[in-house]
Amino acid sequence: MNITMRHSRKHQSGAILVVSLLLLLVLTILGVVMMQTTRMQERMSGNTRDISTSLQGSEAALRFAENELAAFTDYNLDGTSTCGATSTANTICGIAVLPVDMADPTQFDWKNTNLSKQYGATNSTAVAQVYEQPRYTDEYLGQSRVGESLDGGHDVPSYPQFFQLTGQSTGASGQASTVIQSTFTRRF
Repeated sequence: MNITMRHSRKHQSGAILVVSLLLLLVLTILGVVMMQTTRMQERMSGNTRDISTSLQGSEAALRFAENELAAFTDYNLDGTSTCGATSTANTICGIAVLPVDMADPTQFDWKNTNLSKQYGATNSTAVAQVYEQPRYTDEYLGQSRVGESLDGGHDVPSYPQFFQLTGQSTGASGQASTVIQSTFTRRF
């Protein structure tokens, strides 16, 4: 028995074309979504890098201020509103000259203030990959009389002096900013 089938172009409905176009549409939408996800992840990793660079810059400024203070044999207190701009060696801001919240730009403008010192301005080790060089401040907090000697007139005791050091830096883009503080103690 021979069966012959005749295919006529008149009876083709084009179902394969419709299915393949739908499949192509689904793959295109999937590709666009994946591109957007990749772009978002790239932005997130860039922001993380920017914040990390900012933190490293402010940490470098803070460590520089600590090393500078540790090298002082004596210090000069400046209670004026421009204590950071003074050219006198070993000058530290007096008590309550600096604002309480130095991370708040409405209270303290790191860029346009004379109260902060620029890290890398006087030394050759500037921080790479930051938008602006880090800045720092140093403020005298007072001294502690804890453990005062009761020996009755022997050597004059040397009391520990407390200083608040603050470092600030931006990231590579200038959009991230980090402010960190430490309390530094030493005897003179």
